[in-house]
Amino acid sequence: MTVLRPLLVAILLACLAAPALAQRPGDLAAGITEEEVAVTSDYQGARLTVFGVHWRGGRAKSDVVVLLRGPGEEEIVRRKRRVLGLWIDSDPVRFSEAPSFFALASTRPIGTFLSASTIANLGLDPGALARLESSTPADSDPAAYRRALVRLKRAEGLYRESAYGLNLEEDGAFKAPFMIPANAPVGAYSVDVFLFRNGRLVQQKPGEIVISRIGVEKTIHTAAHTWPLLYGIATVLFALAAGYLAAFAFRRR
Repeated sequence: MTVLRPLLVAILLACLAAPALAQRPGDLAAGITEEEVAVTSDYQGARLTVFGVHWRGGRAKSDVVVLLRGPGEEEIVRRKRRVLGLWIDSDPVRFSEAPSFFALASTRPIGTFLSASTIANLGLDPGALARLESSTPADSDPAAYRRALVRLKRAEGLYRESAYGLNLEEDGAFKAPFMIPANAPVGAYSVDVFLFRNGRLVQQKPGEIVISRIGVEKTIHTAAHTWPLLYGIATVLFALAAGYLAAFAFRRR
């Protein structure tokens, strides 16, 4: 199946592109090379491509944006303060529904053809998606905490934006490659393809991929979360046993 997948993708793209002249304004078709990603013991991340084709719409300027977003999670952002000559983390602010992973690819920078309010309303800004769940210090700007959240996630490689990462062909075909790092969490990821014409949203196609653990990786993860105390004890005993066996095997005779 792995060998045939690229061929199937190429055939689908050809079938989509062939009737382009017969398409109506606003027609958009899209697909994903991988809809399920298995996390095993040697998992090092995943590569996938979102592809499709759209009706060009005459002389209207077309732009395609693809958004890959992981499940929302709670995040805490703290501000550093200098106390007695030491920098300490203080003033924690809690967010909920912050994207655990956020990757965006577009034909050009989205700020050049979309307003800030449109970007926020469509969920194309990861900072705007995070919901503020606690108050911020009186002397602070809530927007600064949102920017800090985005900055920290980018440093971890979990928030990525590629302003020219989507290749749009003259016949309307497009493709956008993505790399999901190994530190991205498991779960259901949403994939949204947006078609804009002259800065106006024409159509949106939703999709989904699922990243899940299988085999030994799944068993260990389930045990650690279902029976944390027993898992901790077993881990300590295993480490002691491994140390004892290593000492026995390499002891001097």
